[in-house]
Amino acid sequence: MRLPTATEINPIPYDLDGQHAVRNFLGKCLDEAEALFRESSINYQEDLMFMGAPAFRFYVQAAISYIQSEASTGDADIVSCFASILEHRLEFEAEELFPVATQLASVCRYILEHYDRFTITPEIYGDLQPRFWALEQTFLRQIHT
Repeated sequence: MRLPTATEINPIPYDLDGQHAVRNFLGKCLDEAEALFRESSINYQEDLMFMGAPAFRFYVQAAISYIQSEASTGDADIVSCFASILEHRLEFEAEELFPVATQLASVCRYILEHYDRFTITPEIYGDLQPRFWALEQTFLRQIHT
């Protein structure tokens, strides 16, 4: 699996958010990208929102590995942000997520099954469970169509 190019990370050259994603992720393998999430998920998760679809499909694997690791215990921020990222990408480019729909459905299920581990404060984040259930169902429908 080859690393995404700068253009795949930031397909719109003048986009400042895409430029930020390039600075953070260009040339990074999945282990290096996961290390970024482990270091400070809140600082790097937003890059997943703004990078191009090919780069997202690559680097979301690092976010998933982080979410499924013990290192993410108590990290409500990554879970909350991840829901928003997936919802946004589904709204604007659902077809681009098809190649990773199985992995995305699986991580949604994982979050639901391990929800308490993330220490999500409802007063801050709301109840994220219905959002992840809806996301999982959407990705499952993509897989089965």
